[in-house]
Amino acid sequence: MTSPLARRRLMALTSQRGLSKRSACRILGFSRRVACYRLRQPEKDRATTDQLVSTSQRFPRFGYRRAAAWLQLGETRTRRLWRQVGLQLPKRRPRRRRSGSDIRLPGAPQPNTVWTYDFVHDQTARGTGLKMLCVLDEHTRECLGIEVARWIRSQDVILMLSRLMKIYGKPQHIRSDNGAEFTAGAVMRWLRDQSVGPAFIAPGSPWQNGFVESFNGKLRDECLNREWFRDVREARMIIEKWRHFYNHQRPHSSLGYRTPAEARQDWINETKIDQRLTA
Repeated sequence: MTSPLARRRLMALTSQRGLSKRSACRILGFSRRVACYRLRQPEKDRATTDQLVSTSQRFPRFGYRRAAAWLQLGETRTRRLWRQVGLQLPKRRPRRRRSGSDIRLPGAPQPNTVWTYDFVHDQTARGTGLKMLCVLDEHTRECLGIEVARWIRSQDVILMLSRLMKIYGKPQHIRSDNGAEFTAGAVMRWLRDQSVGPAFIAPGSPWQNGFVESFNGKLRDECLNREWFRDVREARMIIEKWRHFYNHQRPHSSLGYRTPAEARQDWINETKIDQRLTA
């Protein structure tokens, strides 16, 4: 027995072939009500649908799972309404995969164990180049800072790391690629003096630094591609605002749809409980 949806599709197909609704119902053996029926959305779904549409307009790169976490809705119901309204994200062109297996370096077992940093490039409306240095905590996925300038040298890297270490403390390791700013002698000497070990990935292997690469994609999708910066000062303000949103509001799938700030706070709370139990 065909479902109501299948019946409506058959009716639409026969109408496209030039048959009247009366003739189509007679040939297919359907009731005339099938041709006249209009699907009515329940009142309880209407408000939820409006919320989903508003969330999709505000955050175009959110899928239905992240939207469900953002609105605190069930995934099954959100998926049904998401498809019904037609909010699916366009599928990206699949990347060509390398032959062989990936070798990933071990991650951070707790916050402030391993930091990772990398550069992102963009430009202003006037064509002025922008260079951004993004620093992340690999355990909480928290973006500790984004330095935005026209150019960033090795000394600027040291100043940013020094400022972040005064706020969050010193990590045990900092993971990066083999860029000139990260392998500079001044940066290596400073890290050695701070007792922080550099962890370089293999040349030409960005998948070994997947946390920051994933973050860079989110920064570009959700901020850089949506904004038009007039100058460097405006870029700093907008990017810093997005960084605060990423840390404190945006649900993160790998953290169980918690925010990075919540993940850090949960770890702090668990540490305090363990200290009380062992005291």
